[in-house]
Amino acid sequence: MHDSPTIGLLGFGAFGRLAATHFTPHAAVTVHDPNVSETDILSTGAQSGSLKISASCDAVVLAVPVQALPAALDAIAPHVRPGTIVADVASVKTLPVQWMLERLPAHTHVVGTHPLFGPQTAREHGAIAGEPIALCRARIDDDTFARVREFVEGTLGLAPVELTPDEHDKQMAMVQVLTHLVGHAANSMDLPELPTATVAYRRLLQMKRNTQGDSEELFEAIQRLNPHAAAARDAFLTHMTDVARRAQGPGV
Repeated sequence: MHDSPTIGLLGFGAFGRLAATHFTPHAAVTVHDPNVSETDILSTGAQSGSLKISASCDAVVLAVPVQALPAALDAIAPHVRPGTIVADVASVKTLPVQWMLERLPAHTHVVGTHPLFGPQTAREHGAIAGEPIALCRARIDDDTFARVREFVEGTLGLAPVELTPDEHDKQMAMVQVLTHLVGHAANSMDLPELPTATVAYRRLLQMKRNTQGDSEELFEAIQRLNPHAAAARDAFLTHMTDVARRAQGPGV
């Protein structure tokens, strides 16, 4: 990315809107999402554009559900220019990086990213500065990757963590799979706010709040598309069962 980059943003859901809001002070952003109004897009300082125009930018950010990535990649592949940087923002990395490498022309740079925060965090903290973001090098030269990292860290103020896609998914099996499992269970129980709440209980309620806006696509991506998710869930549930048996006492 050079001094005045152009960024094409595919998808204007909750995270796409957040991304557009933080990209526009630093780049000319073109959003393509036929499911939202141009007025809605313009409210973030971005402009609305065709798929071809968005895919022809210096960088293309795919802010679509993981399940929609293959179709999105096939759609932009004919339009990305040599040297274009293409990045996803999915919660899993092994499959998205594999798809980008397989479906995009060899003349594009590919990097997997996972912003480890969302609109809920941004609203509660009032900013995204200092929040972590995973970066997974896939097909990108050192100079271009250094520019990506500078934009992420120096311009947006995020804290990049470099990982391979498999390392990322192994860590997310703990960081997201387990926490979202507990958060969704807390949602199912409809746990209330209580005047006697301890710090630990307030943290449990926070996990509930952080997950109650999850889409079904996000839940599926975290729980089913991470190759390490099932093992993490099985281990967690085994230990929970052991703890529950201990809590019931002997002979129960």
